[in-house]
Amino acid sequence: MDEQTNRQPDSTSPGGQGPNEPFGLHETPPGAEVPSENDRILAGLAYVSQIFVPALLPVILLVLEETRNKPFLRYHAVQSLGLLVAAILYYIVAAIVYFLGSATIGCLACVLWLVFLVPAGALLYYGWLAFRGRQEDVPWLAEFLRDNGWL
Repeated sequence: MDEQTNRQPDSTSPGGQGPNEPFGLHETPPGAEVPSENDRILAGLAYVSQIFVPALLPVILLVLEETRNKPFLRYHAVQSLGLLVAAILYYIVAAIVYFLGSATIGCLACVLWLVFLVPAGALLYYGWLAFRGRQEDVPWLAEFLRDNGWL
């Protein structure tokens, strides 16, 4: 039997697909800098810290010279601040829905409080992706930030 027909694709195969990444989805694009472990931790904390101390860590990351010049950290700091602004707007709308819903049908107050957890879930999710070293766009928000020159 021919040895080449049973061989698994490796990282040098076309498309750079390894045996555990059949479609090359989690690859770093060619020429892109791989973030260090410290950068990944700071990028993940830029999102997660929004739950406890809003805006503090992303602003610090954007002000400090050594972190401001790192594209991976800058991207996640700006996107987490944008997500914080979107979360604040969401909280305003959710509060109106909560009070109107619980005023009209009182038993809705028992379940409507769950709508306030949605932004925390998004912040945790994008924090996890940043910690993993991925640079994922928040739908609509990243496009808005790019159009305005912030990202």
